[in-house]
Amino acid sequence: MTDSMMANWKHYLAKLNRLKSWPQQKFKENILKMPKFTYSRFFITGTFWLLILIRVAAAQSNNDNHRNPLYIDPATQDFSENPKLLKRILAGPHWYFRFINIPFSQEICRLFQDELQGTPSFNLHGDAHLEQYAVTEIGRGLTDFDYSTTGPGVLDLARFGTSLHLTCRANGWPHKANELMEKFLSGYRAALDKPDTEAPEPVLVQAMQAKFTFDRTKHFEWIDSLMEPMPEKEAHDLDEAMQPYVESMLIQKPRFKKEFFTIQNAGYLRIGIGSALDIKYLVRIRGHTENPNDDVVLEVKEVRDLSGINCIAITQKSDPFRILLGQARIAYQPYDFLGYLRFRGRAFWVHSWVDNYMEMSIEESFETPEQLAEIVYDVGVQLGQGHPKQIAAPFDIQVRREQVLFLKKYDTKIKEACRELADQTVEAWKLFKEKVENPEG
Repeated sequence: MTDSMMANWKHYLAKLNRLKSWPQQKFKENILKMPKFTYSRFFITGTFWLLILIRVAAAQSNNDNHRNPLYIDPATQDFSENPKLLKRILAGPHWYFRFINIPFSQEICRLFQDELQGTPSFNLHGDAHLEQYAVTEIGRGLTDFDYSTTGPGVLDLARFGTSLHLTCRANGWPHKANELMEKFLSGYRAALDKPDTEAPEPVLVQAMQAKFTFDRTKHFEWIDSLMEPMPEKEAHDLDEAMQPYVESMLIQKPRFKKEFFTIQNAGYLRIGIGSALDIKYLVRIRGHTENPNDDVVLEVKEVRDLSGINCIAITQKSDPFRILLGQARIAYQPYDFLGYLRFRGRAFWVHSWVDNYMEMSIEESFETPEQLAEIVYDVGVQLGQGHPKQIAAPFDIQVRREQVLFLKKYDTKIKEACRELADQTVEAWKLFKEKVENPEG
């Protein structure tokens, strides 16, 4: 409704209120004394503005439904090249939660904007959730550092805590969420207090590792199946763009020869949820010998723009070093061949793949809350160690103490925020799903 329309409506209401303030008999008499034209015009005008008001109210009600800060209108996203991604997002709230990390993180910034005044920055994973916890033949823990940066530790705590609530709901254990949240924070506090704290290896990790196989032939058949064809010119340009990266690797690994990094095959990679719409390449390089089973697999991932999150440290939107540093400081076992390159005006970070890699599934991995408790404690310890690591040397002790005090002071608010953010995520997912299924509605 425009300002002029609103003014006319208010003018009409004022007249109507004056009439209504008359005694009932006088009101009827004055209405009946009106000339026919004025009488008709009075009610036609009133009816018109009443309909306008109803229409505006309906539109406003519809807008209110979309005021959820975690809601993303599907019409603003292009899923045409990755319809599988849309299907996964529609499958459940946690899939949607994984897709909306930037608006989600920004909402945490907003919720804690007063509490964060004057607090130090920490190393951040940036996208901590249960399905980022992976098990490999060389270790375990949170992986995938696309969003890694520096900023308030509460970003990781609230994101992981919300994931925990959604996981409990998905498994029919909503009554366990508060208890498990405290388990997670107890691991975090323990590592802040004593950085050499070691979480026991979860039984679930041991069970997953026992199922690993080491069939290199099948492994590379699977790798090749993931690669989508790319234009020959782009493949050639990518090879050239990788040369500065190769030179850095040869300096870091002097026993390696340049032939080790000869590209055998390369293609687009279209997996993931939060990173599904980013540019990614899968590159197979020669390794130490001509034997195909000695090849090494590199993932080349576009560095994501995090400028939509206003409480983190932003240097340059395409700075790859935030990812390299975050991984080196937070990961239990950092990726090998970690580096970066620049290609066609974009920055990419590079890391190798391992032979066996299994991420947790919130709906399939956990049979009991006790299994989940071991994992969340492990993540708490990992973040408690990684958040302050080398971020303020030689004042690490002081920055750890600062975070302990922050946690003590705002423990209740953090826990309540996680519950509320889980509620908002479910609501936003329902709105998203409804809009996809009924785009004209």
